[in-house]
Amino acid sequence: MPMQIKILIIGLLAGLGGGLFSLGGGTLTIPLMLSWLHLSEFEARGTALAAAFFPALFGTFLYAQAAQVDWLAVVLVAVPALIVTPFVGLWSEHFSSLRLRRIFSVVIITGALFLLLREQFLGDWKLTDSMRIGYLIGVGVIEGLVAGSVGVSGGPVLAPLLVLGLGMPQQMAQGCSLAARIPAVVAGSLENFRHGHVRLALLPGLISGGLLGAWLGSRLALSLPELHLRSLFAVLLLIIGFRYLLSRK
Repeated sequence: MPMQIKILIIGLLAGLGGGLFSLGGGTLTIPLMLSWLHLSEFEARGTALAAAFFPALFGTFLYAQAAQVDWLAVVLVAVPALIVTPFVGLWSEHFSSLRLRRIFSVVIITGALFLLLREQFLGDWKLTDSMRIGYLIGVGVIEGLVAGSVGVSGGPVLAPLLVLGLGMPQQMAQGCSLAARIPAVVAGSLENFRHGHVRLALLPGLISGGLLGAWLGSRLALSLPELHLRSLFAVLLLIIGFRYLLSRK
């Protein structure tokens, strides 16, 4: 398969995952960049983050048009994520990428199980309004930790935390996840540019495919019943989590 076609497919899948499940960026693209494009771990991480910006921005616009973005929640999550991401990105270079992925896999598998069994575990429970601000700031810190260390832009942990802690509908959690990741993506991308971990030649194809995928995925997500979307999201998280867990490199 020609290299340009591979790049477009990777971008399309990333955009589709971002729009449909707020799982664009590194969650889907890093494994393909490693196997198809033979990038190093750090190049795949940096390039995935840089390519995620425009599809995430476009997906946010589509969700906002459907009134599925809570902008106050986005700000409270995005600001701490913006601060944390570059520091963690620098710190993580001294740690095993395999160990980081294993930790990440356990976190998202746990989140997926709670999403699938939310009614059984939590019923109608959610945090009180007085705890909402502190919780969202904490979620932003977690997003920054994930974006800086593993190279994915937070969707696999951000959307589940918004659903489980605040009782958000899945569509709104995904809209907030897309919007809140943008500052972290920018900060993480700048840090990776500085260290030479972004393959600039790959970005036009990745972004073009990502924009198309974001449009298709967002339209589909907004048309699905909330429970169906949440269940599909959780199943995909399980697949991704076990893939990271069983990966040996």
